[in-house]
Amino acid sequence: MYLRFVVGPDNADHRQLTGVITEARLLRDNGDLHDFENSWLEDQFYWFNVNVPVPPYAKNDWPKDCAAWFKNNEFAAEAIKRIWEFVNLLKENGKNVRVLKSRAPGYIWYEDELQVVVTEF
Repeated sequence: MYLRFVVGPDNADHRQLTGVITEARLLRDNGDLHDFENSWLEDQFYWFNVNVPVPPYAKNDWPKDCAAWFKNNEFAAEAIKRIWEFVNLLKENGKNVRVLKSRAPGYIWYEDELQVVVTEF
């Protein structure tokens, strides 16, 4: 099973929606967060940068509509737990968050222990 956390209306095509980390960054960049939220967010970004591999987007000729999905396994458990904290932050700031689940989210371009990057079906 794979999981993806996206922000947008329930009736919108999930392939057109933003992921929760990107949406949190947009809130920060727009000045919509309190100082303590910005500080917490920077700590979370640091944790993800250290602990979650960055797929080599720039080094590959992947389609622009690729999306990352977490594997629902023990390796990704801490990352998924932290993603739920992003979900809480976004909901507290009026964002609608959807959790997508799939056994086959799309054509896999990249894979590691925690995630896959796919062109969604």
